[in-house]
Amino acid sequence: MLLLGLVFVLVCVEALTDWRLKRRLYEWRDTELSLGLAAGWAVSGIAGAALSSLAIGFGYSHRILDLGSLPGAPILAFILADLIYYVWHRLNHYVPWFWASHFPHHTAKRLNVLTSVRQGWTDVISGTWLAWAPLGFLGFSPLQTAFYFGLLLIWEACVHSEWAPRLGPLEWVLVTPSHHRVHHSLESRHINRNFGGVLIVWDRLFGTFAAEGRQTIHRFGLAGFDADASSPAGVAFHEWRRLFASRRLPRSA
Repeated sequence: MLLLGLVFVLVCVEALTDWRLKRRLYEWRDTELSLGLAAGWAVSGIAGAALSSLAIGFGYSHRILDLGSLPGAPILAFILADLIYYVWHRLNHYVPWFWASHFPHHTAKRLNVLTSVRQGWTDVISGTWLAWAPLGFLGFSPLQTAFYFGLLLIWEACVHSEWAPRLGPLEWVLVTPSHHRVHHSLESRHINRNFGGVLIVWDRLFGTFAAEGRQTIHRFGLAGFDADASSPAGVAFHEWRRLFASRRLPRSA
């Protein structure tokens, strides 16, 4: 809850900056949908966080390795957790079952701190929490991995930004606002790029990296879907309805 409070403070600061400088980082309809989706996610997120902790704890109780006892365990836990995030995030864009939960996040037309908590409501159903169990099997306890999850939430809040500049040499190692603008871009050449959580090195290593280019990106969302014409619940369950509709057997003549 403390971390969510920090995100709320960042939203207020950015909104105030937006009002004073007239950057148009926030638009009423897009903000309403983000708030509605964030409210639902805050409730489901508690269950998701609890299940993630239980999954890691279960793995830790049945650990195959004991990497958490090594001298560099905190750094190793961070690196491996970020690698798992990269793999999971990438799967979210290619597997329909996972995309159904991730879809709402990509419907935002503006990129701001509030977009970072514009999340789906069904991660518990899609199984996001199971993705973290390998950390436990490798020998990391829930306590050892807690730092990464806290940092990831803060980092995500910071990289969802239309106005933040490029960060020089840090662009080679860390996920920056410039990298994440590419991830949310409407441009076809940017689709399914830059999946990293905190580190951009995974995208560079596995061929999914794309640079923003000279011009800052300002067009975001999903082609062919107008979130403004829907409600938070409509956005949250849109892909689930499509998924199950496509699985229906055709009626016999």
